[in-house]
Amino acid sequence: MSNHALPFTCRQSFLDDVIDGLSRSQKTLPCKYLYDDFGAQLFEQITALQEYYLTRTELALLAQYAQDIVAHLPTQATVIEPGCGSGQKVAYLLDNMPDVNGFIPLEISTEMLLYTQQRLRQRFAHVNIHPLHGDFTHGPTIKALVQQHGLNSSNNVVFFPGSTLGNFSPIHAIEVLHNLRTLCGHNGRVLIGIDLIKATPRLLAAYDDKEGVTAAFNRNLLTRIARELGAHLCLEHFRHEARFNSEQHRVEMHLVANQNTCISVRDQRFTLRAGESIHTENSHKYTLASFSSLIGNAGLTLVDSWCDSQGDFALCLVKPQR
Repeated sequence: MSNHALPFTCRQSFLDDVIDGLSRSQKTLPCKYLYDDFGAQLFEQITALQEYYLTRTELALLAQYAQDIVAHLPTQATVIEPGCGSGQKVAYLLDNMPDVNGFIPLEISTEMLLYTQQRLRQRFAHVNIHPLHGDFTHGPTIKALVQQHGLNSSNNVVFFPGSTLGNFSPIHAIEVLHNLRTLCGHNGRVLIGIDLIKATPRLLAAYDDKEGVTAAFNRNLLTRIARELGAHLCLEHFRHEARFNSEQHRVEMHLVANQNTCISVRDQRFTLRAGESIHTENSHKYTLASFSSLIGNAGLTLVDSWCDSQGDFALCLVKPQR
C-alpha cells in the first residue's frame, strides 16, 4: 500500500492507535508507524551512520558465519524475512543456500518491498522470490498469510535480523515470537539478531546521531499523523530525545514537547505540557540468558548463537520446543 492512499481499514487502525496512545497518561505511539515509505528510507540511512554500530556488526557476523549458520538450517528451505528492509542481510544466507526453495520478503512498506524484490531478483535469478505485504506483528494476519499462500511447510527458515525484536515490550515480543513460530512451522528455524547490553553512552549515541537522521525519523511520525489523519499539530514544538531505561534494559525514543502544545485528531484534542513526551519506540537490550528466557515463554528454544569479539551483538538460531 502507498502511504499516500491507505485503504480504509488500515487508516482506521492507524487512527484508533493514535487516539488510544495519545489518550494515555504517558502518551505513546506504536513503533510500526515509524516505517512508512519515507520512514523506511530514513532508517536505511540510519544503518549507515557511524554511531549506529548494530548494522555493520551484524553484517560482519553474517559474512563470517553464514556457512556455519546455513549448516544448522533445514535443506530445501523457504526463507521468510518479516520486515525485510533492503534485503542486504538475507543475501548472505541465500549466497550459501544453493538448494533454497524460495525467498519471501514480508514488509509493511510497499516501496521497500518492491525495492527488495527488484534488487534480489537481479542477484538471485535462480531463486523464486514471492513478496508479501503484511504486518508481522498481527497474529491473525500471519495466520491468514500462512493459509492463503501455502506456507505450512515444516522447514521454513524465518530470518529476523536487525534487533527488531528489541522494539517490543516483553509481552509484545512474545506475541511477535509466536508469529515467527507460526511462520517457521513445527520443524523450522528462526534466526534472530539481538543487541547485547553495553555501556550507556554507546547505546544512546546509536539512537541520537549528530547528523539528526534519527531525529528526522522520529519526527516523521508526526508528519504522517498530520498528512494521513488530517491532524493539526506544530512539528516545531517537538524534539527528538533518546533515553536509557536501566530497569527495563532498553533505549527509549521520545518526542518531547518544547512548549505547551496540542494535537487535534478528528474530534479529539490532546494537550501536552512543556517537557511532556510521546513515547515512540523501545529498543531492548539482552544477555543470552535473558533472551533464552524470553523465547522460552513463546515456546521456542535456543539452538546456537554467534557473537562478535566485543560482545556487542548476537545472531541466535532458535527452534520450536517439542
